[in-house]
Amino acid sequence: MSKIKAVIDFTGYSGADFAPVAQTIHDQMIANAATFPAPPVSMATLLALIGVFQTALATKASRATADTLAYNLTRQELEGALAHIGGYVNSEARGDATIVNKSGFPSYVSGRVATGALPAAPENLRLFHGALSGSILARCRPQGQRSMNQVQTCTGDPSVEANWKFAGMFSGGRAVIGGLTVGSTVWVRVATAGRGGAMGPWSDPAKIVVV
Repeated sequence: MSKIKAVIDFTGYSGADFAPVAQTIHDQMIANAATFPAPPVSMATLLALIGVFQTALATKASRATADTLAYNLTRQELEGALAHIGGYVNSEARGDATIVNKSGFPSYVSGRVATGALPAAPENLRLFHGALSGSILARCRPQGQRSMNQVQTCTGDPSVEANWKFAGMFSGGRAVIGGLTVGSTVWVRVATAGRGGAMGPWSDPAKIVVV
């Protein structure tokens, strides 16, 4: 049976297209606060992230390395916030198109996905220190060079599922994760999206000390 779900992966949007979509989501979530009373990210925080992203988008035109890195990091933060909110919207809507439309999120039709259609877990996950302090680079070998892959991080006990947090959706086997606490030990794991957005199994986790 088909259901309507909010899109939670915005990696395919250009920067110019992404900002107004994020603003529409913010405005619609505010207008329909009674339908969505407890989003996991406050609308004040979302609005602040949109503002920072718009500033980074403008300065990125300089093509300076620092400005490009700042843009990438702010975009990841905004994408992560929207993914959290979109997951909440899908939980509240339970496939109801009317409720999803109230959220302002773009949507798609989701149907049942056979277990056999799920992609395999990414292999050979390796972590490296990023170009900026507080960032890391994750590399792995997913099933398909153009696959979409979800990355999660954990700063506690990796055997406790609740400790894992969404860090972003990335194309292919490369992901840059920023905003981490210097000196902390961070675990990372990756899963590949299959048909209809269903996620395959997680990779073996890897860890690194952030510098």
